[in-house]
Amino acid sequence: MKIADKVKMLVIPLVLIPFVIIICGTLVFGRIYMKRIFGFGSDGNLKTYANSIVMVNGLVEEVFAQVQMDIEEEPERILDIDYLEEQNQKLSVSNAFFLVRLEDEIYYRGYKKAADIEPLLPEFGAGPQSGEGRLIEAQKPFFLRQQDFTLNDGRTGSVFIVTYTDDMVRNMKRIIFEIMLMLILVLTLVSGFTSLYIYWIFIRPLKLLQEGTERIKEGNLEEDVEILSNDEIGQVCQSFNEMRLKLKESVDDQMRYEQENRELISNISHDLKTPITAIKGYVEGIMDGVADTPEKMDRYIRTIYNKANEMNVLINELFLYAQIDNNAIPYNFVKLNIASYFDDCIEDISTDMEAAGTELQYENHCDRDIRVIADPEQLNRVISNLLTNAVKYNGKEHRRVKIIVQPYEKGEEYIYIGIKDNGDGIAPKDLPLIFKRMYRADSSRNSATGGSGLGLSIAKRIVEEHGGRIWAESEEEKGTLIAFTLKVYRES
Repeated sequence: MKIADKVKMLVIPLVLIPFVIIICGTLVFGRIYMKRIFGFGSDGNLKTYANSIVMVNGLVEEVFAQVQMDIEEEPERILDIDYLEEQNQKLSVSNAFFLVRLEDEIYYRGYKKAADIEPLLPEFGAGPQSGEGRLIEAQKPFFLRQQDFTLNDGRTGSVFIVTYTDDMVRNMKRIIFEIMLMLILVLTLVSGFTSLYIYWIFIRPLKLLQEGTERIKEGNLEEDVEILSNDEIGQVCQSFNEMRLKLKESVDDQMRYEQENRELISNISHDLKTPITAIKGYVEGIMDGVADTPEKMDRYIRTIYNKANEMNVLINELFLYAQIDNNAIPYNFVKLNIASYFDDCIEDISTDMEAAGTELQYENHCDRDIRVIADPEQLNRVISNLLTNAVKYNGKEHRRVKIIVQPYEKGEEYIYIGIKDNGDGIAPKDLPLIFKRMYRADSSRNSATGGSGLGLSIAKRIVEEHGGRIWAESEEEKGTLIAFTLKVYRES
């Protein structure tokens, strides 16, 4: 449910308040039946309660009108004590009572303690003959209605309905107090419900979101914010959790990158220290006169020269990797005919492979017109690095390297280039790490085999920049396969 719909639900208790007030008033005014409130029934109508006098008028009006009608139809009925008791019982709920005077004597008293007001009653024909009545000022004020009558035998009398105003006001105060109390109770319940609703729907999720931001501010990126709904606030919490996940990945990548940089610096220091130590030792030997023959001098100088070349190769590879890592290499992508390119490449490297005592095999199963988009120089660097590793880390007496070029069976849009040797292979624990920069399976970083450990990581970055991927397969003592893919060029 959307927030707008939830806000609309807050209107419901406000709309229900008038109905609740009516029901509460009905419960207080027991004299007013439900049928009168809702208007079903011919005699049902809601009286006006603007002030206490009008209210009392409304409550006794029905009884007074009935008595008037009975007197007109049958005057003798007013002498029936049972009839008077019945009508007086009806008035009791309105704090009123009957007095009947026949000639000059009180014939019926509906309230036994009303003797003090009998001298104040109007004479026959002196009072208002209607239901409106009048207020009599006395020690205990009362409201009086009078109806005169004449019996068949000529005797006269009056019927009075008396209502003490102090009881009436006291009752009205009680009624008003009860109404106000119920109104306060209703408003309190509505306010409590509204506050609880607002807290549950709006405040609680926002508080959870605030707690989530506090955790991130303190560096805790492990906990998600609890999602309590599917509305806009829930969507914000979902986006917040996705942001936290992205931020955590970014922080993890940054920490991993910093760790790799520390390892890189450590490895570079180790790899540079070895040839520098050797150069320093041979130079000290020359300075101390240890190289006292032309043959020794020549051997010392050649060793110094070779160690300097090793340092130069390492520095060049570090510089190249830094350029690749910073996307500073300007690639020159062109359309290459894959058959022609590898034919020329094999022709160039076959002599070097023969000089290294390595058998080179080449198979190309692609059509002669297949082309790829690649940078020839950088692609040549990848092949050169892979072939150098295939020769360098092969301790077999008869070394063999096979280059295979063919369509990639897992995707028609790519070609497959595989370089396989029959060398010592790579241990399973080292295989997932060989493309990591500065990684060498020889943990001691022995310089006997040379290399900086950057060759495969450089090859990986170049292949990925070409839109392909590179991977390795190996078995110990059976050789290693390094393979990569290039995307086929289509005219469309």
